[in-house]
Amino acid sequence: MIKDTTIEKTIERLVKKYPSEAGRIEACVKQAARLWDTRKDGTASEFSRFCKENFLIGPELDKLLATFESKLESVNGHFSALSLKLRREIDEDTGPLGPADRLFAAYSPGSHFTEDMFLTRLAFMALLNFPIKTLETCLEKGAGWTRDDWARARLAQRFAHRVPAEVNRELVCAHAEAEHYIATYNIFMHGVTGPEGEALFPKGLKLITHWGLRDFLKGLYSDPDGLKRQRVVQAVMERIIAQEIPLKAINSENHEWNPAANTLDGGRADREPDTRYEKFLEVFRAHLAEDKYFPLAPTHMARKFNLGREIPETEVENLFVSLLEAKEGAEAAELITARLGRRLEPFDVWYDGFKARSGVSQADLDKAAAAKYPDAAAFERGIPEILQKLGFSKETARFVGERVQVDAARGAGHAWGPAMRTEKARLRTRVPQGGMDYRGFNIAMHELGHCTEQVFSLYKVDRTLLEGVPNTAFTEGFAFVFQDRDLDVLGLSKPDAAAAHLKALDTFWATREIAGVALVDMNVWRWLYKNQDAEAADLRQAVVEISKAVWDRYYAPLFGSKGSTLLGVYSHMIDNALYLPDYPLGHIIAFQVEEYFKDHSLASEMERMCVQGAITPREWMRRAVGADISAEPLVRAAARALKAFAAQKQGVK
Repeated sequence: MIKDTTIEKTIERLVKKYPSEAGRIEACVKQAARLWDTRKDGTASEFSRFCKENFLIGPELDKLLATFESKLESVNGHFSALSLKLRREIDEDTGPLGPADRLFAAYSPGSHFTEDMFLTRLAFMALLNFPIKTLETCLEKGAGWTRDDWARARLAQRFAHRVPAEVNRELVCAHAEAEHYIATYNIFMHGVTGPEGEALFPKGLKLITHWGLRDFLKGLYSDPDGLKRQRVVQAVMERIIAQEIPLKAINSENHEWNPAANTLDGGRADREPDTRYEKFLEVFRAHLAEDKYFPLAPTHMARKFNLGREIPETEVENLFVSLLEAKEGAEAAELITARLGRRLEPFDVWYDGFKARSGVSQADLDKAAAAKYPDAAAFERGIPEILQKLGFSKETARFVGERVQVDAARGAGHAWGPAMRTEKARLRTRVPQGGMDYRGFNIAMHELGHCTEQVFSLYKVDRTLLEGVPNTAFTEGFAFVFQDRDLDVLGLSKPDAAAAHLKALDTFWATREIAGVALVDMNVWRWLYKNQDAEAADLRQAVVEISKAVWDRYYAPLFGSKGSTLLGVYSHMIDNALYLPDYPLGHIIAFQVEEYFKDHSLASEMERMCVQGAITPREWMRRAVGADISAEPLVRAAARALKAFAAQKQGVK
């Protein structure tokens, strides 16, 4: 690498030429030297000459920023579009996979891009002129920065680390394999029986894990005879977590499986051989390989929180714990117990009875969704109308609708941003045979929230270097806001005086659930870094024990039952590498934003918020709603709701 004497002489020469730029010169020469490799980038003298010839000031510096902004949008956009083409068969329900489809999906056309930027010295051009800002600096000084200041900071951060192409390629491959495993993991429920071998589920019901199983279970709260089936779904989940599920029960409609007794066709059968945790380990090992290239964030956890979310890990954990330890949790559990007329069971962590749709049967919800949006194309055509129902102007609704493409998903569904202004956002949702059902529609509304944010924060942001939102929790926040309005779109909402209180309790209970799931995910990654040589069976046991520990600390006192593993069922844990904390963050952020929308227009204010772009989360929230990220507004709303229901009960007496 470049020796200190060379760095000092280079700085001295440049400061002599540009004395007013001394601070920027010192920071930029040092950060460029740190990543310069004399074996492939040039000799030390070439480095010094490069610095002398390419350090810029004034209009030339502004022009450099504009050039990088334009070129990077084009590069990122075309790589994203190409990735979509290569992954299409994996992401969309196009029929049986071909022999090469998984291999094409695992190929990353952009895996060499960062290294190529260094080899062509373009990355060094950016590093030589724009100082890298640490998270601490962004948090301390970002409030006073101009939009150009933020753009310069974000450009430098793109080249703050130099990860070899082969490491990036292994990451893409590991994630692609895990995604394929998850996207094709279905349970054919008509073959799943009750404890006595009784048939409980309709023919043709195929549920993906975990989303399909969880959402079907939630829908059973409106079914008077749903309790037995809920217990069976819980047993299915528990067998998956423990890898006790018979291998032949996965993706097969030709067997009868009793999850309570764990028998297949009346007898014992070979279990799935820890494949779930082997896929998890492959993703972990791929991220482990990039650790040494991030000296200031040497673990995936540090990168995910400090570089990705830009919220320190301890702050995020404290936020979740404050929610889980709020006394309103026990009060909500008592209310749910009274509403159900029975003791809580572990699956009641997904209690859905506070939603307005709990009074509408699953069959009626499916019928309404299928009638209005029978397929993905119908939902795409309906986007402008949906957005107008949510309060957006006709012009804005058309603007967004023209930039969103909807396809049937092979997996549960997702949104993919356009990355450049000539492309569309992609919305994928589950569309079963026979047409879109309510679950598919509900997912589509969630993903439409993502896509609307993606369109606003790219097409309407002033600097594309700031495209997007601070982190995925914010786009999840908008997705939840849209998803919560699904019944409004279907014309099935029944607002009344208690609607706001019901919604607050629903959000509180759901956020409480996913906060525990996020803590499991975080603790599993901590365990992995302490046990880097672990095998799949070791990881399986760790997930089971960590899930039980989090349950026993935050949930068992409310439920009266210890040792549940249900918090370990989420598929994101396997294929998305510490994504799960974004969900409770998203709920918390969404609630704060939603509270703001009570006195302000969703349509106009959402656009205003989105065009702030990817500044730090704290600064984004302060500018958006005038407050820092906090669970307190949600807890206070839950407390008001519980008080109102208690008063109502007292009045009835």
